[in-house]
Amino acid sequence: MKASATATTIASIAACILAGALSLQCGPTGSINVEPQAGGGNRGGGITGTSPTAGAGGTAGNGSGGTSYIISAPPPAGGSTESSSNLDAAPASAEINCGVQTQNPAPQPVYLLLVLDRSGSMTSDIASDTDCSGRNPPANCTARWPTMTASLTQVLATSPAEVRWGLKLFTSPRGSTCTVNPGADVAVGPNTAAQIQAAIAGTSPGNQTPTTAAIKASVTYYGTVSDGLPHYILLATDGQPNCDPGTSASVTDASVQDTASAIATALNPGGIKTYVIGIGPSTGNLDNFAQAGGTGSFFPATSPDQLTAALSSIIVDVASCKFTMNATPPDPGNLGVYLDKNTKVPLDPSDGYTLGPDGVTVTFNGSYCEGLKNGTYLVVEVFFGCPGAPPPPVIP
Repeated sequence: MKASATATTIASIAACILAGALSLQCGPTGSINVEPQAGGGNRGGGITGTSPTAGAGGTAGNGSGGTSYIISAPPPAGGSTESSSNLDAAPASAEINCGVQTQNPAPQPVYLLLVLDRSGSMTSDIASDTDCSGRNPPANCTARWPTMTASLTQVLATSPAEVRWGLKLFTSPRGSTCTVNPGADVAVGPNTAAQIQAAIAGTSPGNQTPTTAAIKASVTYYGTVSDGLPHYILLATDGQPNCDPGTSASVTDASVQDTASAIATALNPGGIKTYVIGIGPSTGNLDNFAQAGGTGSFFPATSPDQLTAALSSIIVDVASCKFTMNATPPDPGNLGVYLDKNTKVPLDPSDGYTLGPDGVTVTFNGSYCEGLKNGTYLVVEVFFGCPGAPPPPVIP
């Protein structure tokens, strides 16, 4: 290879590194061989001998031990096969095709505030209205409060990390008949399972059902959580609301309408969807609350299995279809987005992907979003194409 061609190749590699910023895979367009190689750093940009390698020995690798790739040129047309470490085979005038591969970009976190009814009737049987709290409870009496505790323990243990839970109890512990304190009993955030379990274990059912006040307090609390992330409410209750002024011991049309209005206001203009679980057989028609909250119908729960299934379904529904990449692409209009390596996702706001204005947030829409939520797809990969060149191929 002539000295000028060598200089062009080195300059091209350097340009690729500058354009991609990390995890680089560079070579001549239409003539790139990508060979997976184990070990080394996490697709670093190091150079070994005359062959650019990613990861193994690379000074730009972070040493986390991810898969490496050796980028090499093909043999010259009509000629004999040369060593993959011989860059002389690369045409000096070839266009550059480089890219960044982001494997499993992080799903965007979401906040889910459990607004949990701890009224006195939560001591009753989940399948009937029989009181389980007496000295001689009926056989097989399954009280709602411990059932909720057991279901939450099970669900929180398997809840994905991006679903960040919090807890709001109503009435508030150590309060009076209709007391709802401001704030949350457990602030929404990561790794809150133990705090939620401790808060529930530290109290017991009692008092009335001030659902309207609980929803309003939850919305006010979310107003203090200014992070731009999606916010959801999960209302779990065993009956219709009361505690409207002057009607603390009875359910009225006004108390029901007030709760529906508070939930509707949370959604619009607040942007907070509300899911509803009705615990026990006397929940009335809670669909109006779910509809006001933008979630359709309430989840009935008259058995421990139903309650666990309802909680699990809501987790799947709120799981995010937004993923944050760890670098900004050099050409935002030139991405290759793949699920499970062999499904290419089109750029489509209704059934495909879209790129956020920040340049690093990829949102999946339609069937692709549903596939991520229900486990059809497990791996998300985004390949960056250099300006004027196609995105890199999928690497098996």
